[in-house]
Amino acid sequence: MIKKMIFGLCLFTVVACVPQKKFQALKDDYDKLSARQKDCNKKSNELADSLTENQRKLRLETRLTQELVQDTLLLGESNRKVQKLYKQVNEAYDKLLEKVKELQNQNNLKSQELTAELIESQKKLKEREADLQKRTEEANKQNQNLQELKGKLTQLETDLNLRQKKLNEVQGVLNQKDSMVKSLKATISSALNSFQDQGLSVKVKNGKVYVSMEEKLLFESGKYTINSNGKEALLQLAKVLNDKKDVNVLVEGHTDSIPYKGSGVIKDNWDLSVLRATEVVKIIINDGKVNGNRITAAGRADSQPIAPNSTKEGRAKNRRTEIILTPKLNELFKVLEQN
Repeated sequence: MIKKMIFGLCLFTVVACVPQKKFQALKDDYDKLSARQKDCNKKSNELADSLTENQRKLRLETRLTQELVQDTLLLGESNRKVQKLYKQVNEAYDKLLEKVKELQNQNNLKSQELTAELIESQKKLKEREADLQKRTEEANKQNQNLQELKGKLTQLETDLNLRQKKLNEVQGVLNQKDSMVKSLKATISSALNSFQDQGLSVKVKNGKVYVSMEEKLLFESGKYTINSNGKEALLQLAKVLNDKKDVNVLVEGHTDSIPYKGSGVIKDNWDLSVLRATEVVKIIINDGKVNGNRITAAGRADSQPIAPNSTKEGRAKNRRTEIILTPKLNELFKVLEQN
């Protein structure tokens, strides 16, 4: 009975830890063993019954022996039969015990094998769980990095869109400025058209309108007093400037490379270039009524020649006054200052 309880407990332990498929196989083995044990028990009971019957016969024979002492031959034969039967019963019982032990050993071995398989399966399961956990953590980390990258990409796209918008606004202002410069050049060229063949030229360079007047249009050689023809040209220009109030004016005086010879106010080409630029500014401001806040005068002497000073024609081109007109870039600055 105790062996059955132990066997049942082992079976319950195995069942609790073994997967369903292995449990079913173990249960089938157990059922077969139980059936075989029942058969052995039945045979054992039959043998026990037979033993009981033989014992009864033995008692009967003993009684008969006592009653029939004289029949010694018959009693001896019966005794030998009983001993033989008793021996057979003992041998059968021993075989039954051996079979039960064999079954128990087989069951224990099977249980050990199943336990070992279960332990190995649990070990592999833990390894797979650890690997899965590691992969899950890596996937989560990659997902987190992906989300961060997506956030950065979204921010970059937003910044790019803002920059593109700002660039479009800047481009719009620049286009507007270019259009303004072209319009200004056309207006000035039209206003000063009659002076074009007297050493005056109008061109656009670096987003600015350059009105270049050679020396012969404005001054006598070595002088800084403006003649009547030059004054008329400057007054025509002043009319345009009064209409175009969003234009700044820079007046630059230029000379050739031949050193100035003289005494008095003018000491050298720098003095001459500055005085000429200043006289032009005075005409534009005083006679042309242009706001002086918009105008700057500068002397360049011979520092920025536009032709070689080695020839007479080149030196004549270098002796010039340039009036540089620059549209105000307030709108552009406003756009650049935004965010």
